[in-house]
Order: sequence, then C-alpha cells, then structure tokens
Amino acid sequence: MTIFEDNNEVPDQATLPFGKDQELYADNELFPSSKNERITNRYVRDDISVALCEITPISYGKEIFIDFVILNNITGSGMSFTSAHDISTRKKIILNIRFYSNTTFKIHASIAYRTNTPPYLYGIKFDSENYDLSQHLSETQLGFQMTY
Repeated sequence: MTIFEDNNEVPDQATLPFGKDQELYADNELFPSSKNERITNRYVRDDISVALCEITPISYGKEIFIDFVILNNITGSGMSFTSAHDISTRKKIILNIRFYSNTTFKIHASIAYRTNTPPYLYGIKFDSENYDLSQHLSETQLGFQMTY
C-alpha cells in the first residue's frame, strides 16, 4: 500500500510532482483561493485623464460635464475610478478618455458598482467592447517590453 492509502497523509510540498519553476507558494495559481473570471488585462496608468459626462433630458442631447475622476485601472471593456460625486448604479454615462499623447476616446458606459462611502469607488462597464482602446492601451503601456 502507498502512504495515501494506508495513513491518509498528504505528502509535503517537496514531494509533489511539480517542476522546479512551479513550486508552490501561498498565492500560487495552482490552488486559487477565489474564483476570478476576468479575462482582460487591467492597466494601471497615470498618463490618462478621464472626464465624466452625462446626457440628461433637459440637455437636448448635449453632454453635461460632471467631474474629472481619478483612474484606478482600465481595460477594453470597463474601468475603475474614484470620485467624490455620488452617482447611482446603472446610470448611463459618457467617458471622455484622453492620453497624454492627445489620443482621445469617447465611450458610452454605465455604473456597475459603487462603494457606500466617499470618496466613492466605481466599477464601470462599457456599453460595448472597445477594441481600439484595448489596442492603444497595449501598444502604449509604459515600461512594457516584449521578451522572447
């Protein structure tokens, strides 16, 4: 009988059949602690400014500026930011995203998540996947170098 069948013991980490570069650590991906279904790269950037706008029935289709927000992270399908303004979830907004290179994107989105205390942390979902933004984020990522 093997040690597993006889004593129901689990071997220590040194005897597990992993390669040298796959050693087990507390935060190892081989044994995830929670389920994370995100499939996009999140970029943390400081070269992007974001203006938050909305269109109201009394604005006759024109954008009304709400606030400049502090960007936490961004993807091609959403973003996270911090703002002092209290905006309800599911509200439709327009994000004017400008890079320091003056490249701009106007994206229609909605508030998916908000914390309960100021300064509010928001989770934003874009109305549609923005491949041009994803491509631009990837191409302009500061400090990113491909290694082969």
